[in-house]
Amino acid sequence: MSSYMPLWYRDWRSALVLLQSVLGLFMFSYSLKKRSAFPLRLLLSLAAGMAFMFLAVRHIYVPGTTPEAMASHAVVSVISYVILIGITWCCYDESVWSAMFAAASGYLAQDIGGSVKTLLRQFDFMNRLAGADLGILLVDMICYGLAYAAIFCLIRPFAQSREGNFDNKIKAVFSAAVLLLCIGMARLTQDNPDRNNMAVAAEAVLQIIIDALAIALQFGVMEQARLSSHVETMRELVHQQRVQYEASKESAQLIAEKYHDLKHLLRSFQGAVPQEQLDRLKQSIAAYERPANSGNEVLDILLAEKLGICQQRGIVLTCSLGQTDFSFVEELDLYSLFQNALNNAINAVSALPEGVERFISLSATRDGNMLTIHMENPCGEDIDFVDGLPRTKDDPDWHGFGMKSMDRITRKYDGMLTAQQRGRMFFLDILLLAPEEG
Repeated sequence: MSSYMPLWYRDWRSALVLLQSVLGLFMFSYSLKKRSAFPLRLLLSLAAGMAFMFLAVRHIYVPGTTPEAMASHAVVSVISYVILIGITWCCYDESVWSAMFAAASGYLAQDIGGSVKTLLRQFDFMNRLAGADLGILLVDMICYGLAYAAIFCLIRPFAQSREGNFDNKIKAVFSAAVLLLCIGMARLTQDNPDRNNMAVAAEAVLQIIIDALAIALQFGVMEQARLSSHVETMRELVHQQRVQYEASKESAQLIAEKYHDLKHLLRSFQGAVPQEQLDRLKQSIAAYERPANSGNEVLDILLAEKLGICQQRGIVLTCSLGQTDFSFVEELDLYSLFQNALNNAINAVSALPEGVERFISLSATRDGNMLTIHMENPCGEDIDFVDGLPRTKDDPDWHGFGMKSMDRITRKYDGMLTAQQRGRMFFLDILLLAPEEG
């Protein structure tokens, strides 16, 4: 079966491949940061790229199946990929490494669409339609539209909000190497005219599989890098919390010593200073007395700090810990667990509009080896939940790692963390299991 196409389409084929690659690029770059005047940049860079490809084919492309011809075909494909990188970098405010990664993915998507087109043209109706001037455009719309829609649905969970993971030299070079390998392998078969229809169809299917695996491999590498980044972030978060805990512990001890000295000093003033003035002095230093008495030194230090913040922001913090036994929980885990929970609650309540009651209720009980922690507070807007955990918008640096840290600590003690929103109230419940004695 012949694969005739209009003469004008043959002349502009490489330029149209670039256009199709740019359309494929959009599926992978929509979460990237656009530069100013994005539409104009896209229009001008695409027009310049297509014109360059048209001229490159006229001066570089050699028809036929000789080694020189096959090399020229590969060179034209590489030029198209380089131009696609330039268009990506020109339109998106990202590094050249991000541009290389996204461009490679877009080019592979275009290759999948082209292979789908080759496969469908084995049907007589589609082949005859592709021989018409407007028909070839309709065939392109069908084939590339179906391919791009399928790819977008499959890769969206991985490409969404992952712009930071594109910016990596190793991943960019890996993507370029995979793409160049696919280009080279494709030239060995597509430039061979001694093929029957069955061979053409089999090669098209194989090319689709290879390109799909290449895209999957790229995003697999990116996902692995993302997970490694999460591990490093969690380690850094734990380190910062350890430093903060030690600093809070030292500050609390110093404040307690100074408060003790001041109380003794005021006693020495008894009778030498008017009682009214002495009462005012006692009242002024009363704020430095440890306000929390949970029976646990770690929580007393943390709650004293958070109670001071709540008083400044007009938030009523109610604690009902009832001398709960937290002895089986490591100090840093206990500090991190309550600190993250209280930080999230304080941020949420502080954002409430004026006139809305501001309060946080915290309680804990111990029954045998089961320790339960409950906290509730009002919230001003709907909360987004990802994998059962609330996604905080006021945490741009850690991207919800506070909640992930709490979940990690809960699992460490064979427990369970449950967060939910009912109306304009947020509820957090944590269950920790103490190890069985003996």
